Amino acid sequence: MQVVNALIKAKKEFELVVVPGMNHTLGGDYGDRKRFDFFVKHLLGVQPPDWNNVNIN
Repeated sequence: MQVVNALIKAKKEFELVVVPGMNHTLGGDYGDRKRFDFFVKHLLGVQPPDWNNVNIN
């Protein structure tokens, strides 16, 4: 967490996702969604979907 503390102290923006029990994996389905959201937001410049209200059948 030294890197996180340094970023906070330097007033830098960052995103950190911790998925308990996943160790050094890509984070499973949740990690996939978070990566998708990051690229949609930062490369396409639009808000990603609200996954709590997406109806997948």
